[in-house]
Amino acid sequence: MMKTTRITTTLPVEYLAQLKALTEEHIVPSVNYAVKEAVEEYLKQVKKNKYELLMEEAASDREFIARTMDCSDDFAYADSEVTGEW
Repeated sequence: MMKTTRITTTLPVEYLAQLKALTEEHIVPSVNYAVKEAVEEYLKQVKKNKYELLMEEAASDREFIARTMDCSDDFAYADSEVTGEW
């Protein structure tokens, strides 16, 4: 289980009202749960965006491409043993 901690944060009043309504309708178990889920999704998206940016930068880095191709060439024979091709 992930370790948790308490924090104080601010949200627009309307957001909190909507979250409370969703808990009363049993759509989400609690406001805390909804906020935790939203933060998890936000972090996933930020990490994905960061990864995509790094890949875009790598794609324009000639040295990175050369190292990648050298590595691919180094393993070509081993890969061919798995696929039966050479």
